[in-house]
Amino acid sequence: MLVGLFAVWQLVAIPATNLMLLVPLRPSWRPPEPSVNTPQARGTFTDSEPLQRTAEAVGRVFEFWTEASGQEQAWSLFTPGPPPYSVFVATEFQWADGSRDTLLSRYEPRDLARPPLRVPLIHYRDHHFEMQFVYPVWYASADAIAEHPQVWTTLPDEIRASGTEIRAWLRRRLSVYSAANPHRTRPTTVVLKHRYISTPDPKAPADVPRTIEERPYARWHPGTNELEAFDVVAKRFVAVREGNP
Repeated sequence: MLVGLFAVWQLVAIPATNLMLLVPLRPSWRPPEPSVNTPQARGTFTDSEPLQRTAEAVGRVFEFWTEASGQEQAWSLFTPGPPPYSVFVATEFQWADGSRDTLLSRYEPRDLARPPLRVPLIHYRDHHFEMQFVYPVWYASADAIAEHPQVWTTLPDEIRASGTEIRAWLRRRLSVYSAANPHRTRPTTVVLKHRYISTPDPKAPADVPRTIEERPYARWHPGTNELEAFDVVAKRFVAVREGNP
């Protein structure tokens, strides 16, 4: 009897869980935690708050079951090939006098010609936090944006949906920078940006220079807690709209 009920539940839960990934849901964790369920659509799908909350409750049930039963999948069966570059998150601090400084990711090799080995599972929470900001722009190269600009016009909505996590991450990076640079005053703006570092040809010498392209993703104002998104198509910052996209 129990085995039969379990089989019926699995027949319902597996397709329902996959269908729920297509329904835009808001993050439910407090305090902010890194999102590891990257295929989940983010945001809202309706102006009806009761309907949105009901869908989010159903989504949490399936999410709990997949995690508790070890059925989570953080990969896709069919994906495009990896891009010819690596993407790292960096934090730029800007002051009113025009000066600026950048705090690189702990995961970006300082020696690109001979990157050292990295011990796995160390600082893994930081890795998850950074990666949730990389996935939306992984394939957003300058050529891809120019070729299909309509695909990338929704990035500001993605940033809006991740506003709590972005603010929390930038606030943390600011505290790390301030602790290491106590002589610096508080910056007026903090920018989350991506660094696209080209992948070298395996046949090329190790000392061949890599190309590095930087692009802003979001801009946070610590004084007002205001968050802005970078529109990669219009190439300018836009205000992050609160509420439904």
